[in-house]
Amino acid sequence: MLDRHTFEAIFKEYHAQCVAFAVHYTGDVHEGEEVVQQVFLKLWEKRESVDITGMVKSYLFAAIRNTAISNWRKDTVRNEKEQGAGYELAPSVTVSQAWELEKMYQQALEKLPERCREVFVLSRQQQLKYAEIAVLMNISVKTVENQMGKALKHMHKELKEYLGMFL
Repeated sequence: MLDRHTFEAIFKEYHAQCVAFAVHYTGDVHEGEEVVQQVFLKLWEKRESVDITGMVKSYLFAAIRNTAISNWRKDTVRNEKEQGAGYELAPSVTVSQAWELEKMYQQALEKLPERCREVFVLSRQQQLKYAEIAVLMNISVKTVENQMGKALKHMHKELKEYLGMFL
């Protein structure tokens, strides 16, 4: 549980670092500030159930990263709808190809064993470091490395035919 005093202390200590980190992801000061505001608002709204003792900075940075990515995805979808069917993600990749790749990615991800998938998601989607994953999952860093190796081999094998889209 997070009380008002603790929340204010976290805000005062980490706000400037959080904005700098968010600007790194968004490329814009105003967007970065908006992302940080969203993260702190969500933290306050979930104050009854949140427990971030010990890894406050990691928690905030992961939340900022995830919020920035989520906002970017929403903006991309909105822009796609506004611009119509001619929108492309990259010169040679159409939106339909990107959606197909996303579908295949999700299917490949679902085929991974549970712990392997969890390690992969924490590393690649939440951008946590191996040491952070090890602490979070209560496993060794070596186990994280092994699980990531298995996951990467599996994902490469499953998505090999789609890699040509990006080369």
